[in-house]
Order: sequence, then structure tokens, then C-alpha cells
Amino acid sequence: AVPHDPLLKTHAVWDLGFNDSMSIILAQKVSSEIRVINYIEGNQRTLADYSAELKALTLDGQPINWGHHYLPHDGFAKRHQTGKQDAEILQGFGWSVQRTPNMDVEQGIKRARDCFSRIYFNKDRTARLLECLKRYRRTVAKNGEPMGPLHDEYSHGADCFRYVGQAVDLMRTGQKKPQKRVFEAVQSWMAG
Repeated sequence: AVPHDPLLKTHAVWDLGFNDSMSIILAQKVSSEIRVINYIEGNQRTLADYSAELKALTLDGQPINWGHHYLPHDGFAKRHQTGKQDAEILQGFGWSVQRTPNMDVEQGIKRARDCFSRIYFNKDRTARLLECLKRYRRTVAKNGEPMGPLHDEYSHGADCFRYVGQAVDLMRTGQKKPQKRVFEAVQSWMAG
């Protein structure tokens, strides 16, 4: 199992949904390695519910050292129900929110594939995500040509993983850098 490292920043990558599933991947980055340490999926829950769940979350008996929350483009559109962006609502709960780089679906899938060799999963806490990735597939036209990804119960987790691939270059480790030690010139006891 890939452990949670409390010294590293934990970034949350979101695929937003309410009637469809909301998916949240928690990831840590060490150099070029990406650790997917937890996965949350649900529906019919508010952002306040997810925020409270994340704030109460501990992994491996340790509190979370939170980094950024990455939202796709729709997280920055005003909702007609509230007149606010999901990003604004999450910021109101105290989260640091960033926009996942916007790119077309095929380009995002390629980015996710490109970083796959650097990703390690905590398979106990990400079993549902792994199932979504295994079952992610394309629709097929009547002539047999592959089309875009099929929208089904597995696509939300896989779309969220695609967003990890799109945001990974923005993620920082958050480890404290060793401070440079500054030595003051001290006159030698031998100096006259």
C-alpha cells in the first residue's frame, strides 16, 4: 500500500457532479512520482458535505497537510442555484482552489496516459477508482469506429484521473526546503 506522507502536500483533484457522481482524488507528489492515496465518490451531496469530510479526514493516523484543490472549468462557472462558482464556495470553506488546465478530452486522456508510469496507488483506499479506470471505454459508432468516452458509472472516476494528468505539473510537494545556514564572521581568538 502507498502510505500517506504527512510532510507532503496532499492535493485534491475534483470531477464535479451532483446527480452524476462527484469524484475526488487525493494525490501527493514526490519529485516526478505521483501517489494517489485516497479516492472519494458520491452523489446528491453538497460541497459543504465534501468539505467537512475532507477537513475531518486523517490517513494512516496522521492529519492531512493540504495543498491545492484543482477544479475543472465548470467549477469556475456561476451556478444558477447559488449565483456563485463552486470555486468561490470552496474558497469560502478555507480551501486553496486552482483551475485544472483546460484541454480537450483526447489531449487530457493522453496526459493521463503519459503520467501513468509515475503513479502509485494505495489500492485499499482507491479500489473504486481502479475499477473505474479498468472499465473506462469509448462509445463505438455503428460503423465500428471508436468515438468519445462512454458516459456511465465509471466515467466520473476516470475523468477525475484525467484531471490529475492535466494538473500534475502544477502540484508542488510542499516539503520544507532546508534553510541555508548563515555563519557570521567571528574574529578568531588567535587574531591580535
